[in-house]
Amino acid sequence: MANPSSYSGMRAAMNALEDAAQDARYAVRGWRLQPGFALAIIGTLALGVGANSTMFSVVDRLLFRPPAYLIASERSHHVYFARVVNGTESIGQAYPYQRFVDLAGTAKTMDVIAAYAARRLAVGPAETARETTVGAASASLWQLFDARPVIGRFFTADEDRDPNGARVAVLSYGYWQSQYAGSPSVLGTTIVITPARYTIIGVAPPGFVGVERETPSVFIPMALAAVDEFGQRWTEGRTSYALSWLEIYGRRKAGVTIESATADLSTAYRESYRRQLSLEPQFTAPIEVARPRMFLSSMLTERGPRPTAVARVATWLFGVTAVVLLIACANIGNLLLARSLHRRREIAIRLALGVTRGRLVRHLLIESMALAILGGLAGLLLAEWGGQFLRTFLLSDVEWQRTITDRRTVLFALIATVVVGVAAGIVPVLQAERCDVIASLKAGARDGHGRRSRLRSALMLAQVTLSVLLLIGAGLFMRSVDRVASLRLGYDADRLLAVDLRMRNTTIDSAGRAALRRALLERAERNPIVQSATLACSAPFSGTCTQSVFVAGVDSTQRLGEFVTQIASPRYFETVGTRVLRGRGIVAEDRAGDPLVAVVSEAMALALWPGQDPLGKCSEPGATRRPAGPSSASPRTLGRSESPTMPGSSITSPRCRTGNIADDSLCACVATRDWSANP
Repeated sequence: MANPSSYSGMRAAMNALEDAAQDARYAVRGWRLQPGFALAIIGTLALGVGANSTMFSVVDRLLFRPPAYLIASERSHHVYFARVVNGTESIGQAYPYQRFVDLAGTAKTMDVIAAYAARRLAVGPAETARETTVGAASASLWQLFDARPVIGRFFTADEDRDPNGARVAVLSYGYWQSQYAGSPSVLGTTIVITPARYTIIGVAPPGFVGVERETPSVFIPMALAAVDEFGQRWTEGRTSYALSWLEIYGRRKAGVTIESATADLSTAYRESYRRQLSLEPQFTAPIEVARPRMFLSSMLTERGPRPTAVARVATWLFGVTAVVLLIACANIGNLLLARSLHRRREIAIRLALGVTRGRLVRHLLIESMALAILGGLAGLLLAEWGGQFLRTFLLSDVEWQRTITDRRTVLFALIATVVVGVAAGIVPVLQAERCDVIASLKAGARDGHGRRSRLRSALMLAQVTLSVLLLIGAGLFMRSVDRVASLRLGYDADRLLAVDLRMRNTTIDSAGRAALRRALLERAERNPIVQSATLACSAPFSGTCTQSVFVAGVDSTQRLGEFVTQIASPRYFETVGTRVLRGRGIVAEDRAGDPLVAVVSEAMALALWPGQDPLGKCSEPGATRRPAGPSSASPRTLGRSESPTMPGSSITSPRCRTGNIADDSLCACVATRDWSANP
C-alpha cells in the first residue's frame, strides 16, 4: 500500500509545475502586449552573454584548458631555464638538442621528458607544395598523452634517432580529412616534407594538438627533422650547444613536488652547462656569472612564467566584456523595475484578490529568467556566428571548436545567464515585496514615483559609472597603443619585408645558393615598389646569432653580457632603417682582401669602450682570447649605430662572418616604398 505522504508530495510538485507553466504563459502574454520591452531585454542580454562567451572561449583556451588527451595535467609542465645576462636574470625556453639529451639522461624526478619544435615547412609535391606547420617531436612526446591513433601507430624511439632513424610521419586528423578525405589507404604512402620524403604510419585522434595551441598538419621525429632542416650544420654540431631551436616539456613522477623536481632539474642543468663550458668556452659565460637554473611552469605557454602579449590582450578584452555584462545587467534591472512600477496597481490588485507574495515573487522571477534564457540562447548564437571573427583575429593559427559544441563555453554562458537573470530579476522582486496594497490601490498609476525612483536612479548611476570606466579604459588602451607605435625600435618596421629562401625538393650546392641569392637580390632591387634591398644573416625580430667577443684591454667581455652578431651586405642600414650615428655603414667597397671592418651598436660601444670613441677600435667575434696571427686580421670599427631591439649587437661585413655561420642561413630584407603610392 502506497504511503499517503508520497501522494501529497507528488501532488505538491504537480501543483508547482502547473503554477510555473501558468506564470510562463502569463509572461508570454505580457511580451505580446509589449514586444519592444521583451526584445530590448533579449537583445541587451544577447550582446553581453555573446561577447563574454566569445572572450571566455579565447581566455579558456589560452590560460585554463589543458591540451587534449594530456595525462595528469597537474603534474605536467613546460620546462624553462634562467641565467644571468647583462647583469639581469633572463628567462628562456629554447634549448639545443644536446641539452635535451643531457636532461633526459640525468634528471631523476621526471617521469617523462619530451622535446618539441613547430616548424613552417613546405609539404607536398613541388607543384602543389604549401607552407604548413610541422611538429618535430621526440618519441617521448606521445607518453605525455592518453591518445590513440585513429589508424596506424605513432613513431618510436628507434625511429627518432640520428643517423639510424626512420623518416616516418603521423598526420593530424584535420589534415588527414582535408587532404586525404579520411582514407585508410594513406598508411604506407609517402609525403614530401621539404627536403625529404616521409612514410605515413599513422593518424592522430580528433582534437589532438600536441603541446602548443596550433595544430600541426604533420608530426615527424625530431632527430630526422633536424637532419633535413639544418643539414651540414646539424651533422657537424649535433652535440653542440650553439643551436637552440626546441622546447622541453615533462611530467613529474607521482609524489614528487614541484620544488623537488625544480631542484633536480637545476642540478642536471648545471651539470650540462659545465659540459658546454668545457666544449665551447668561447660561447659560454662562466657558471659563476650565468648562475643557470631551471623551473617548471604550466603546460600552457601563455600562462608564464611571463604571460604573453596575446594572453594579456585577451585577458584585458575579457575584463572589458565583463564590464559590458555588468552594464547589461544594470540596464535589464532598470527596465524590469520600470515595468514593475508601471504594473504596481496590477500587483496590488492581485495581492488583494488573494495571491500570496511568494507566488507573486515566483512569477516575477520566472518572467525574468525566461527572458534571460532567451537572451542567453541568442548570445550563444551570436558567439557562434560573430565570435569566429574575433577568435580568428586574435589567434588565426588555432583550430577552434564550434561554440555551441564546446561544453565549457556553453556552461559558462549558462552560468552567466542565470546570474544575470537572478540579479536583474531581484530588483522588481524587492519592489513587489515592499508593495503597500492599500496605498497602491488608492494611488493612481503614476503616483508615488518620487520615492520609488531612488532605486532606478541608483541603477542608472551604476550604468553611467561603469560606462565611464569603460571609456576611460579604452582611452588609456588606445593611448598606450599609440605610444608603442611611436617607439623607436632601431628599425623601420612598417615598410620592411623579410624574404626567406627555402628550397622545395631541390638541392643546390653552396656556390649555386650564393648565385641564386645574388640574382634574387638584383631582381628585388629592380622592382619599382622596392626602395632598397640587402642580404643578412637574420631578419629583425626573427632570430639572432650570439657570439663572444675578444677586445684588447678588456679582461673578459663575457662578464659584460652577450653580443649579437649580424652578417650583412651593403645597404643594410639603409634598408632596415637603423641610423648610423658616427662613421659609416658597410658599402660595396668592403670586399674580400680589403681590411676587415665592423659597425657596432651604441650599447656595445658603451659596454666595451666606455667614455672612448669606438671608431678604429678592434674586436674579434667568436674569440675569448687574443687570436693567433697579425692584429690586422681583427675587424676594425668603422661606425657606430643606434641600438636596435637587442642592445649589445654588432654588425659585421660579409667577410667578417665566423665559421659557424653557414652560407644558406642568409635571408633578404627588403624596404618598400609608400604602399599608397604603389598599390
